[in-house]
Amino acid sequence: MHHHPIPALIPLPSKRFLLLLAVLSPLFLLGAAPALAVDALLLLAAVADALLAPRRRDLRVERHSPARLSLGATGEVELVVSNATDRSLRLRATDDLPPLLAREGVDTYELTVGPRHRETVRYRVRAAERGDASLGDLHLRVSGPLGLVWVQRRERRSDPVRVQPGVLEVRRYRLLGLRNRLHEAGIRNVRQRGEGGSFESLREYVRGDDPRTLDWKASARRGTLTVRQYEAERRQNVLLAIDAGRLMTQRIDGRERIDHALSAALLLADVAAQHGDRVGLLVFADRVEQYLPPARVSLSRLADALGSVQARMVEPNYPAAFTYLAKQLRRRSLLVIFTDVIDAAASGALVSHLIRSAGRHLPLAVALRNPELEAVASAPAADEPAVFRRAAAEELLQARAAALTAMQRAGVLVADARPQDAAPAVVNRYLEAKRFL
Repeated sequence: MHHHPIPALIPLPSKRFLLLLAVLSPLFLLGAAPALAVDALLLLAAVADALLAPRRRDLRVERHSPARLSLGATGEVELVVSNATDRSLRLRATDDLPPLLAREGVDTYELTVGPRHRETVRYRVRAAERGDASLGDLHLRVSGPLGLVWVQRRERRSDPVRVQPGVLEVRRYRLLGLRNRLHEAGIRNVRQRGEGGSFESLREYVRGDDPRTLDWKASARRGTLTVRQYEAERRQNVLLAIDAGRLMTQRIDGRERIDHALSAALLLADVAAQHGDRVGLLVFADRVEQYLPPARVSLSRLADALGSVQARMVEPNYPAAFTYLAKQLRRRSLLVIFTDVIDAAASGALVSHLIRSAGRHLPLAVALRNPELEAVASAPAADEPAVFRRAAAEELLQARAAALTAMQRAGVLVADARPQDAAPAVVNRYLEAKRFL
């Protein structure tokens, strides 16, 4: 929250002034002189009303707004108006919002502030787009004591806000018990019995067991030699690679495709952290834009890093991204790349580098489908142009399927999902992939 002085006054006529002017207009029928005299008195009264309006030191306005919001979530903004005069003030207040935020409710708020008192206006905003922005200037209209004019004031303000991706989805999936649902669907946590790690269970001693694992208290209680069994530590690296190129700018369900990818990536990072894995990040388009090495990173830090990611109308440079990763990422890792595949020719560099990386890492390609293309391919063809559109769409989908099949045959894991279903799909594949790392 910041505060700056309220600049100079700009008077505007009120409805009361205009009504009085209309009521007094018949005086022109009696003559111009009396009518002009009365109008002059009314104008002088309006000027006096403006001059009697509260001064800068008598009226203060503050704004409290959230510094961060999750995409799709709502937050509360407070406008606090303080009246330092000995009379009540009638006001209208509003402020400028960036395109990232949508105001819920009315645009202008009316309030009366008592003498030596303060009033608070609260309204809600919805995070409609992801990115960084600022709430702008505050605008006040204060009624003069006679109610003849509104004194319009503008306060220069800039309160930053960052709209982060996926945090709302992460909380929603936590509430829904996503991991429990996946467990019920047959996907279970990876476990290996061995030395070290966390305690799992007790069992009877068999010849060849390490004597160091004997549990003497349990043996005495059971009357037979008993050993402790442990779940092996399986902390691994998970590298989230985000394609921020041209294909990710497409809007689906009101959001860009990259927003769906970032939400899924954030959920995957949360689940990986719950499993003790280290999470890293690579964002690239025609060049590498951001890199965080795998670490025990917090969800809020990763959400901040993803909040500034913007897809651009450029072709993704897959060779540059994979060359960069080859230098930075030495340890075998689960490499999760969020992108899409058009066909083997257009996405040849992606396919070849993913296949090549399978020798060192376990690659997982999260291919986000194009629902519009699928709709065209399945739509009835009513005329000749529609026939050609449908044939072209079907050809693209077949080529895409062939490219994904080539990846799978080469050992690349694939999560082929609609953008809105990417989050649970990629978590499913992650839990399956832990068996191979």
